[in-house]
Amino acid sequence: MGTLTIHPAEAYLRNEKNPTSLYVKIEGKRRRLFINRDENVIGIVAPGKRKRGYIFTDWASIEKIYYPSQNQEQERNTDRKLVLKYQKLARLATHTNDWLRKIAEADLDKSLYENRITTGTRIDGKCIGLATIEKYCGATEMYLFRQAIKDKKKFTTCRFDFCGYDGTLWCEPLDNGDMVAGFSKEYRGCLNGYYYLLINNEYMIGYDVD
Repeated sequence: MGTLTIHPAEAYLRNEKNPTSLYVKIEGKRRRLFINRDENVIGIVAPGKRKRGYIFTDWASIEKIYYPSQNQEQERNTDRKLVLKYQKLARLATHTNDWLRKIAEADLDKSLYENRITTGTRIDGKCIGLATIEKYCGATEMYLFRQAIKDKKKFTTCRFDFCGYDGTLWCEPLDNGDMVAGFSKEYRGCLNGYYYLLINNEYMIGYDVD
């Protein structure tokens, strides 16, 4: 009776110490395998899809395995934590828009930038609380900002000093009923700087920097 040999890619995925996905080469193309450890099933992501796939059993078709390096693993874990952080915060939002929907549907195996949630800048994941902003813009402006979001009305504060920057709070309803809101922190006397989006009723989160 012969000994059953498990393919190295399958062995990697079934090892619970490893990530739940692994890139391989099949027919000259880079493909992503994944495992559902609750159901003990291994699948492959369908071409052109981010999450959808089908059960994979053709181990002989694998031409190469792209094992992640230690640095890649660390980066992937960091990316995963940031996506989960965004999703946790976004679940507390009482408004919605395309950006928040992207967060809810994000692929945990991709970075915020790869999910098109952020622009891939150094302020990705940086939070600013509305309570902190209120110390600089004042209670009245913050009240008007919060009320405008609640009433789905357009609103923009005057520029105010924010730690040496020009700060501006704004919100705007969209034609489809969505609501977008943010905080601009610009260099004094300039039009470029840092850009945050409202992720829920209490926090802005880093989105862009010029």
